[in-house]
Amino acid sequence: MKKVIMALFALLFQLNVYGQAGIDKPQYQISTTRAGNPLGTFNIELFPLIAPLHVQNFDSLVNDQFYDSTAFHRVVPGFVIQGGDPNTISGPISTWGQGQPWQVTVNAEFSVVRHLRGIIGAARDNDPNSANSQFYICVANATFLDGNYTVFGKVTSGMDIVDTIVNAPRDVNDVPLQKIAMIVTYTGVNDSVPDAPVLNTPLDGSAGVLNTQSFTWSTVNSAVMYTLELSTDPGFSTIDISKNAGINSTIIPTLQGNTTYYWRVKSNNGGHESIYSNIYSFTSASAAATLISPTDSSTGISINPVFEWSAVPGADSYTLQVSTSSTFTVSSMVYNTAGLTSTTQQVNGLNPNTLYYWRVRSANGTVQGFYSVKFTFTTGTSTGIDETSSGINNLSVSPNPADDLITVSAYMNSIGAVKLTLLDQLGREVFQSNPILLSNNLSTNVPVSTLEAGIYFVCLESEGYKIIRKVSIR
Repeated sequence: MKKVIMALFALLFQLNVYGQAGIDKPQYQISTTRAGNPLGTFNIELFPLIAPLHVQNFDSLVNDQFYDSTAFHRVVPGFVIQGGDPNTISGPISTWGQGQPWQVTVNAEFSVVRHLRGIIGAARDNDPNSANSQFYICVANATFLDGNYTVFGKVTSGMDIVDTIVNAPRDVNDVPLQKIAMIVTYTGVNDSVPDAPVLNTPLDGSAGVLNTQSFTWSTVNSAVMYTLELSTDPGFSTIDISKNAGINSTIIPTLQGNTTYYWRVKSNNGGHESIYSNIYSFTSASAAATLISPTDSSTGISINPVFEWSAVPGADSYTLQVSTSSTFTVSSMVYNTAGLTSTTQQVNGLNPNTLYYWRVRSANGTVQGFYSVKFTFTTGTSTGIDETSSGINNLSVSPNPADDLITVSAYMNSIGAVKLTLLDQLGREVFQSNPILLSNNLSTNVPVSTLEAGIYFVCLESEGYKIIRKVSIR
């Protein structure tokens, strides 16, 4: 009967496991002796819906009586017990834990299942795909192992025996002073199906949900993993986002802004999945702006730079933050202004030769939206784009955007020499002209056909006054 079950097990796992009812969890009893004397038994079950390759490997070894007379050769209080090495049957103690080159290895099946007390995982060396017969059992939570080792089962009863093993007297290499051997026996299957979770937050019908929002639901006692699904279709004909979680909460940083989503969760006990939870809906906050200028990692930026970002549909204002720290702490913030209705903003008085971080947050009324990504830039010397415009009025640049030629016009308070330059986003000069004014009205053409497409700045200077205007060149 067991061979029939395992044949079906192998066949079923060629299917997409997350689209089926599940597979019964195989169960085993591990009987232990210390120095030949009975020590006690404990029971385990494996997770074929999470680590099918490791479960198949373990079961085939049990079927061949491979584990019988192997030892728990490593005991670390507060951490794990480890066993299953064939060297421990009759080999020198110095070889215990080293394994044999002829052993079949199993590719890693990392998951979000947490390394909690009682969890069984596959021991390996530095190669993630080097697991073979050796396994460990956590005697305490060891979540620092999460995602780096394959979890494939748990202890269902008899943890007091596991505790006895881990507290056995041991040498400096954590090898028990008296050999603790095992016999592993197949006992049946667990065909239970876990309960469905109940959704908590965000509440049904919530608006302005951020991409930092924690999604939470009720804990299901037998569950070791949950799957959260989001769809823009209330019937879930398509799944826009699917994420596994090892606890009853997670964050979805990939939410799209200004979008109505429907979400649901199912639990997974390692062999079967629950039916889906109830369905909640929410509308996400306004999307993140796309940063334009200064470009990321740019250098030689003016100490009075003009920041630019894309407009966000549904957003009516923005917050611009400039900081000397990537974490944007209050003490590191040099500019933090909300309520900006334009997608450009000049910030004056930055320090020269300094690394800065900047980001933008959108908003719709009083509801804050997503933060953009973070860009960095480094300022150049203190001489850069500056704007003091009391001596220059009505500066205009047309057409904007431009293809071949732009016309710069302004009214100058005084007649004389004028310096006209065109700067790229890094503040580098790409054009200069020094016309002599014979009247207060300035009108001059600047050729731009040879320039690369992008954002540029027209800078006009006269008798200590300076003013700039942005122009887009196609």
